[in-house]
Amino acid sequence: MGFRQYRFALLFLVALVSIGGSLFACEMEFRISGPTMTDMRILPGSTIELAHDGAYTLQVIFAEDHRACKIPAEETLFMLDKQKWRVGKTEQAVVLQEPILWTEKDKLTNVATISLVATNTGKRVLNIIRTCSKGGYDEQIIFSVV
Repeated sequence: MGFRQYRFALLFLVALVSIGGSLFACEMEFRISGPTMTDMRILPGSTIELAHDGAYTLQVIFAEDHRACKIPAEETLFMLDKQKWRVGKTEQAVVLQEPILWTEKDKLTNVATISLVATNTGKRVLNIIRTCSKGGYDEQIIFSVV
């Protein structure tokens, strides 16, 4: 085999691994509504400005990519500033108003609608985590309460 054939084989292998890895990851979509926004899409890693004392609805749409997820949607972990996000915990600054309940939209899609109130100014980091052997999910949304 010549240099070009090795290079091609290596590039093909890298592409195959990249595609294969993405087939096993979970996908989530986030949308938020509140005083100054209506059904605005949030990209993971972005900063969203919330009004102090504003009430918001965060919709989380979880799509199973690998079609055989053994981890139920209810095991998705929401961490606010490195602490489990709990109902009515006012010291967390972005207060969860009610338990996070998931609804099955179809066989591969689950949706959670989350009510929250931004009670204290500053930046707060919400991590969304799903742990599994097929890649899972670990992203964050930054809330900037002004």
